[in-house]
Amino acid sequence: MNILIKPILLTTFFAASGWMLSGCSSSLDPNTFTVELNVEDTSNWYAQNQTATVLTIRSNSPDNIDATNVSINNGQCSYEGYRREIQYPQIFKMGQVLKLQLTGCGYNNVVQVDVETEQGTASYSFQ
Repeated sequence: MNILIKPILLTTFFAASGWMLSGCSSSLDPNTFTVELNVEDTSNWYAQNQTATVLTIRSNSPDNIDATNVSINNGQCSYEGYRREIQYPQIFKMGQVLKLQLTGCGYNNVVQVDVETEQGTASYSFQ
């Protein structure tokens, strides 16, 4: 009897451990969004020769998805909405775009962007 209890306990432990580890995962499929970094010309008649570093996030998901936060370089780079005010959550439909103008760092300083949602976080790296 003792010989059977040990394998049953080990099997139960490993099955429960695997379930707990998969439940702790907070990653979201990176294909959920497309993230691009660009420098855009913001010149106009009174302020010529100006540019802005703009991060563009586009939803690829056929389902609506709520973005609860965007973190750039682990929160080290600040931003504001590009030509509009931004408030979270941002509700994305497929193909919808969110543009963020970087204010705390430049184009060459962006290393990582994390898009946080209720389903998890998608991370994107830049070189």
